[in-house]
Amino acid sequence: MTMPVPAALQAHLDKGATTMTLLMRVDPQNTAYPSFGCTLLDRDVTFDDGELELVYRPPIGMIPATMVSAADMGVNNSEIQHLIPEGDLDVNEEALNAGAYDFAWYTLYWVNYEDLSMGFVELDHGQLGQVRVQNGITFWTELTSLSKLLKTPIVEKDSITCRAIFGSQPIGTGGGVVEQRFPCGKDAEPLLTGPHAVTEVGFEASRTLRAAALGLPENTCVPGMLVWLTGTNAGRTHEVEAQDGDGVISMTFETMFPVQVGDTFKIRPDCTKWKEGPNGCKFHFPGESWKLHYRGEPHIPISDGDALNTPGATVSLKSV
Repeated sequence: MTMPVPAALQAHLDKGATTMTLLMRVDPQNTAYPSFGCTLLDRDVTFDDGELELVYRPPIGMIPATMVSAADMGVNNSEIQHLIPEGDLDVNEEALNAGAYDFAWYTLYWVNYEDLSMGFVELDHGQLGQVRVQNGITFWTELTSLSKLLKTPIVEKDSITCRAIFGSQPIGTGGGVVEQRFPCGKDAEPLLTGPHAVTEVGFEASRTLRAAALGLPENTCVPGMLVWLTGTNAGRTHEVEAQDGDGVISMTFETMFPVQVGDTFKIRPDCTKWKEGPNGCKFHFPGESWKLHYRGEPHIPISDGDALNTPGATVSLKSV
């Protein structure tokens, strides 16, 4: 992204010595968490970009490891290291580990910290990747510019299974729900049960657990989603791979931190993405209503498709 340099700021840049610094604003996807700002400077900078007045703090800091920018519509990228601040600041280790700032929006500004009235240059704007916490001291943000979106398909491809995210709602619904152009339409919130407490931890402490009072029949939540309420994994969501009638649960992927006895969670069934079978589309939408929610093409003739891809398969052996 490029923008003109204000005349006053350009005059300052033309001098032999300047008082310029880099500011970074981070806006999380989940509005329950606050935006935060950081700077290369050794003092706070209170800056208003026209949308939000924010204090850009040096205790968080920023050390760019790499900064790449291209003019050929390639994807600009960077990786920046920050400190996890101590004290009551805008960001903390618990929120970072909970994924509060994963895939957040970021903006980079270049300003004269001695005279902010000169204007600013917006160097870049885009979306973070998954935030990585390192040794409980620092965290890394991976920056990807908006040019990435230009490489994203805007037309859906056909598929036999459903392409909608279970529980997604139409664009503009709001309220923190997942929004899609072609949504599922199921309200998944009432399906959550709990809170349940972990009573035992399996051999793989990051994948298996038991909640003795789960009280759900076997495979009720296969597939399913588990949301951690307390413990070191609080705030994160994990896919359920297996669940039996005794409350033993296995997750598809490992948790960031080992599960501990006493951790609490909520759990709900998800969708298999098939129209038939347990936890399929017809299960969640009985009768004929599933046709209004299934975002797939279940009647694609797969056998014919395979034949068309086989050389000579459609050529008649009879002479004409």
